[in-house]
Formats: sequence, C-alpha cells, structure tokens
Amino acid sequence: LVHFALLLGMVGSPTGMAWRQSLTLDQILNRMDQRGATLKSMSSSISQRRWTDILEEFDEGESGYLHFLKEKDKVYLRKDIPQPQRNTLIVRDGEVLYYQPKIKQLQKYNLGKNKDRAEFLLLGFGSDKQVLQNTYDIRLIAKEEIHRVETYQLELTPISDQVSAFFSKINLWIDTTLWVPIQQKLVEPTGDYLLINFSDIELNAEVPRSKFDLKISEDVRIVGQ
Repeated sequence: LVHFALLLGMVGSPTGMAWRQSLTLDQILNRMDQRGATLKSMSSSISQRRWTDILEEFDEGESGYLHFLKEKDKVYLRKDIPQPQRNTLIVRDGEVLYYQPKIKQLQKYNLGKNKDRAEFLLLGFGSDKQVLQNTYDIRLIAKEEIHRVETYQLELTPISDQVSAFFSKINLWIDTTLWVPIQQKLVEPTGDYLLINFSDIELNAEVPRSKFDLKISEDVRIVGQ
C-alpha cells in the first residue's frame, strides 16, 4: 500500500510588518468556524515537500492544483500534480483513487468508516470549531508572516489514538484575511512530516461535480481494494 501521507502529499517569523491587534485562540477558532459555515468549494495551487527525519532532508517536492467541493454531507477532493511526476489523487464516495499515468496504474482504496483519514489535507478548510476541539488539543503558537501573509500558527495534537497513529501533531498557519490555512505541517509519529503550502486560493470557486470524475484508458492496471 502507498503510505497514506504520501497519498496526501500531503516557518516563518514576523518581519516588522504592522500587525493587527492579536486575537485569542477562541476568537481565531470562531473566525474559522464562520468561514467554514459559508465555504462550499475551493481551488488553489499547492506545493509540498516531505521531510525524512532519519536523513534530515526534504525530498525534491512537488506542486500542482487542489480542488474540493462540499455537497450536503459529502466532500469531494482532487489533487493534480503535473510535476515532477504526474499523478492525481481523488477522494469521493468513500474511496481514494491514486492515478499514476506514467506507469499506467490506478490504486483504489475503500475508506469504509475511516473516511476522515482522507480529509487531513482539508483540515482548517471549513472545519467545525466543536469538532476540532473534540478531536485535538489546540494551542496558539504565534503570529507569523508566511510568504508575506499575516497568519496565526496553531498546533493541533490529536486526542484519540486512532488519529495520532497517523499524525502525532499538526500545525496550521491561518491567513488572517481568509481564515483558512495557507500552510500545513503534518507530523508523523516517526518525526517525518509533510509541509504543504496553498497559494492563489479561491474560496467558493466554480467547481463542478464532474471535476472529480477520472477518465483512464483500458490498458491502465487497477490495484487495491
């Protein structure tokens, strides 16, 4: 099986800019909650790098595009990576599709009762405040500037063993204008982590349901559940 963090794969400091008055953690979560109540879809550019702790180095990284759509109680996600090696990740209808056209292979995984596993990449995008507080111990770390954007860094430590088996800690850098993350750090129990950056974020973008369809040729090998 492809490691789940690879399927998803997914700091800065103030530089003298004029910060607004700092908010409390509860105020920040309220702003995120308000954003989440109106967020139905999103498109953005995405870049990510994976840190391997034992080697003390990042991989070459990859970049592409992310789209998601909420329809009633369903969440659809698509991540397209054109470089350095083209691949597509789609989450829909309780399953994960991971397509690698270069080797003509499609991996399929049925999430069953574990559908939340595939939604770590969307953590902070439309997340319900009460659900976050029930799932994580949350700390406000600092106000920071990331790529010249004012953010609040939050540290989320999973409460349940089920979640902490995947990630021992998650850091979110919340844009103080959009109230969604522009950077995530997903830390595994081994110390390895995935650092994900979002840019050109378009909230409530026009994202059709057909965006989450996947067309493959007949010679593609399908593996998995």
